[in-house]
Amino acid sequence: MLAALANNWVPSVVDGAASKRLAPSLALNIMGLATALMIGLRFEVGGDWIPYLENYNLVQILAFREAISQFDVGYSAVVLIAARLDAGMWLVNTICGLIMTLGIIRFCARQPNPALTFLVAIPYLVIVVGMGYTRQGVAIGIILAGFADVEEKSIVRLVIYIFAAALFHKTALLMLPIAMAPILRRNLVQSVLGGLIFVTLFYVLLSDSADQLITGYVDSDYESSGAVVRVAMNFVPAVLALLLRKRLGFNTYQQDMWSVIALVALATLPLVIFANFTTAIDRLALFLIPLQLAVLPRIPYVFGNKSGTSTQLTLAVCGYSAAVQMVWLVFATHAQYWVPYRIYFLGE
Repeated sequence: MLAALANNWVPSVVDGAASKRLAPSLALNIMGLATALMIGLRFEVGGDWIPYLENYNLVQILAFREAISQFDVGYSAVVLIAARLDAGMWLVNTICGLIMTLGIIRFCARQPNPALTFLVAIPYLVIVVGMGYTRQGVAIGIILAGFADVEEKSIVRLVIYIFAAALFHKTALLMLPIAMAPILRRNLVQSVLGGLIFVTLFYVLLSDSADQLITGYVDSDYESSGAVVRVAMNFVPAVLALLLRKRLGFNTYQQDMWSVIALVALATLPLVIFANFTTAIDRLALFLIPLQLAVLPRIPYVFGNKSGTSTQLTLAVCGYSAAVQMVWLVFATHAQYWVPYRIYFLGE
């Protein structure tokens, strides 16, 4: 928060000047490293600690071919490296934390106030997702890296990023048609090509596990705890993205892309309330979290060179993030699995 306020200069967002910032600052890198270590060196912290530990023990006794048949390729490779070194879960989580954080930093560095963007990521994306949904967290971090400076000319690079994200969690592939929607709707040839790419990736990555995903996420009566709240968190930035799409400083492609993502986010709210496959919608909503990082930190700068207004709105975004953190810690059903935070080498 201090870094966000210290960097609260008022850029000319409209001309895209903020997006030209390519190299993360030293302060941003330091925050990123500290965050990656916080994610990686945790001990028995996070709601999925036991399942991931069981996966680690299982992968250790499997050959790589067997491991990737049961788990995602990227995550299996990381676990096998840690297992061969007999390092334990701390190395797996640290590698995953570094990958996720590097993606977040790359995205933040292209924003008007990188520290404010990083702040918005902390309460939920970093702490809840990064320390509870490890594979999804890595996938979201990689997708954020692809979203950082995407434009129509770099669509192939975005596809590669999404493909890399799918190596850690296959459902990341669902972001491909959403992210490519702006270009696909304007060009028939590219639409066909995009469809072929999606079908090919779906076959390679999801065909063997489609039935399992449908059984686990759609047919199951299980309802994710807090799903409505998580989906609702995307509602406000979705509305703002549509109402202020011309004033948020995105390039033409990003305007269309974030508008599509906003529409999907708005559609998930009634679905999660009335549909009977809450878990599937909840997992999709995780991949819509980048919308919060893209929109909320830009709100202080939509009114131009009014430093007073900018400061007040920056404080409002900081206050909102603090409220998200407090409400989750106090009221979340599974917050007890995150508290107290323990460091790996001191917690055993």
